[in-house]
Amino acid sequence: MEFRAAYPDLPIQELTVFKFRRRKTRANKGQPLPLCYPFDWNGLENFDYPLDDLGVPQVWISRLSRSAFADKKAELRYNPITIAQFGLFHLQKYAVNRKEMTLRRSLDAARWLMENFREWRNGVGAWVYDFDLDFYGPKAPWISGMAQGQGISLLLRVHQLRPDEQVLEICRRAFRAFLQPVAEGGVCANFPDGTAAFEEFPTTPPSLVLNGHVFALLGVYDYAQFFGDQIAKQLFEETVSGLKRNLRRYDTGFWNRYDLHPTNRLASPMYVRVHVQLLNILAELTGDPFFQNYAAKWQGYLDDPLCRARWLLGKTVEKIRLRL
Repeated sequence: MEFRAAYPDLPIQELTVFKFRRRKTRANKGQPLPLCYPFDWNGLENFDYPLDDLGVPQVWISRLSRSAFADKKAELRYNPITIAQFGLFHLQKYAVNRKEMTLRRSLDAARWLMENFREWRNGVGAWVYDFDLDFYGPKAPWISGMAQGQGISLLLRVHQLRPDEQVLEICRRAFRAFLQPVAEGGVCANFPDGTAAFEEFPTTPPSLVLNGHVFALLGVYDYAQFFGDQIAKQLFEETVSGLKRNLRRYDTGFWNRYDLHPTNRLASPMYVRVHVQLLNILAELTGDPFFQNYAAKWQGYLDDPLCRARWLLGKTVEKIRLRL
């Protein structure tokens, strides 16, 4: 991509354990981010996860079953996406209640992200997954565009409360994943028409998970706004334009798809609500009614009993097909 040539490499430096200390930081040409992340998890996710001794959430991971209760071999692991969202969710709560314990939850999540940021490939820094993902197929280690984007979104907001130059350096290095294709250590794939998309899960062929792509986009937007970075701004604008041209691919005429993976899966009702909210956020950020119109269309699917009946039938057939 042309963005790579325009974005100079930063020196590779070994990371030290992150401490929340106030330090003088370089001025940038951007603007502060709102403390509240634009996505609202209320009614969708309560973040009731097991916490480790440092207050960091963990998730049950198993090869054989998605249910920890159905498979005794399931184990608790760290998921960078869950941890970043946990931090963003508690920052939203802190903006309202101003309770120190609520803020502490966000700081605990941010500290984990700082301490577990790693060198990846070709100068990219990342939150690296250390477990396999059976359905989509990536084998550890692998990285996620959604994790990169939401990690940036959390750390930049925490930086505004606890300034530290190291936070900014990590965000700069994490952003570089958006400038390189998956094959070269980045998170960038392509829609069928060749336009750029960010992969939540690096697969062959690309899975192009819709919510993962848009959450990654929000991280690029936050980066562009905070740093006043013109390359990130251009990347956001061009990727949004590509999404406009390809959003129809997720529309079945009565529902929407979770991804563009060859398994051809329908989204759950919960993920339709996620998609609707994300499209409304893009409409607000870009001022483009296209996304608002699509959000209204998909909300209409969700509210229509006939569409929901077609989804239920389609999902039943899908489960049988995937098992076979």
